[in-house]
Amino acid sequence: MLENANREIADLFSEIARLVELDGGNPFKVRAYAQAAAVLGESPEPVGRLAAENRLQSLAGVGEAIAKKTGEWLETGRVEFLEKLRAKFPDTVVDLLDVVELGPKRVRALWLEHGMDSLDMLREACLSGRFAGFKGCDAELEGAVLRRLEELEAHRVMFRTHQARTEAESLLAWVADTGLAVEAEIAGSLRRRREVVKDIKIVAACADPGALAAGFTATPKAAMVVSRRPDRGKVVLEAGMEATLHAVPPGEYPAALVHHTGSRAHNALLRQRAAERGLTLNERGLFGAAGAPLPCADEAGLYAALGLPWIPPELRENLGEFELAGTPRLVTPEEVRGVVHCHSDWSDGVDSLERMACAARELGYEYMAVTDHSRSADYANGLTPDRVAAQHVEIDRLNAAWGDFRLLKGIESEIHPDGSLDYGDEMLSLFDVVIASIHTETDMTRREATRRVMRAIEHPKTMIL
Repeated sequence: MLENANREIADLFSEIARLVELDGGNPFKVRAYAQAAAVLGESPEPVGRLAAENRLQSLAGVGEAIAKKTGEWLETGRVEFLEKLRAKFPDTVVDLLDVVELGPKRVRALWLEHGMDSLDMLREACLSGRFAGFKGCDAELEGAVLRRLEELEAHRVMFRTHQARTEAESLLAWVADTGLAVEAEIAGSLRRRREVVKDIKIVAACADPGALAAGFTATPKAAMVVSRRPDRGKVVLEAGMEATLHAVPPGEYPAALVHHTGSRAHNALLRQRAAERGLTLNERGLFGAAGAPLPCADEAGLYAALGLPWIPPELRENLGEFELAGTPRLVTPEEVRGVVHCHSDWSDGVDSLERMACAARELGYEYMAVTDHSRSADYANGLTPDRVAAQHVEIDRLNAAWGDFRLLKGIESEIHPDGSLDYGDEMLSLFDVVIASIHTETDMTRREATRRVMRAIEHPKTMIL
């Protein structure tokens, strides 16, 4: 039993209140759950102690049903009623409740009447002006929703892949050490190898999902427990990022791994493809018309059952992967011969050219393109023509010392509002690599911005945008 769980049990009943309202439930029950959340969260005594001494119902607003659910959570770490509510709604629909200006009733209407099932769809509807035309909505609310979405976006911390992978591999090792998992894999955007990720997802197959999920929320790396379910544990790590473990029976593992790896758009098309074949696909498996499960040994088997070749995780973004005739061979890390777009301490980087070059050589690379900021980027210590010349002297000196490695002379040239590049053609011809980028003066119409970029692309010296 948890002795001091007031905050967590309050959050649990707050979630129940929101989901009951989202489900179109009785308003009196909604208020009862919300009141219970407030009372239990503010109780001066630990909820665990009150439950142990059968004194929960002595609190105003805590009746038999609330006390029973509280006891169930304290003993098992779950509430069956809440699990059933959660199962009714996709996680992305529940995310809409974070836009407090909408409220559960309006979220329900947006979802059922307009198919609004994610924050991205809500943002698109607001930006296009469609939202203001929905029943019960107007331009004022549309503006308030957009401001809230901007606030939510600003507070969404993103992490670089290498940081997230280090944490994920440590968690994956913990899963293996428990001896409970038959197999486990990193999922989510990290498995798709996105440049930055907002969280870590791990999917594990085991005979006792509840035990593994419960253990996950108690790992030393967990700074805070976000939620516990019989098949899922979500925590905030000491490093600051969220991590979720999805624990499933072995038979559900292939579908769960596909579901928790693919982007939302990729998964939507997979489900559509299944429906076109008279099948149903969800995170628990692939099912026939009569609801009978269709076993798939692995992810490749699931894709094959949908008439698709194996689609590597890196391609599951709905960017044309469904039109592929076969499985493409992806470039491996061992095949990468060099790196480009590197900033040194000549502009806004941290390390010297020599230190960066030595690190690249140690990694087995044959070249590295140094592309510090151009002179217009004075906020980033951009290089004036004189400093470009001095940097090139240093690059020549370093290259003279190596026969197996070469530093390429590059620049990240600012694209001016009229589409021209920093420096004249004569100076641009001194670089091996020219990257064209926009950092400033971005308050433009789409047409103006497109014209600006197109002119930069047409410049004969531009190699990379």
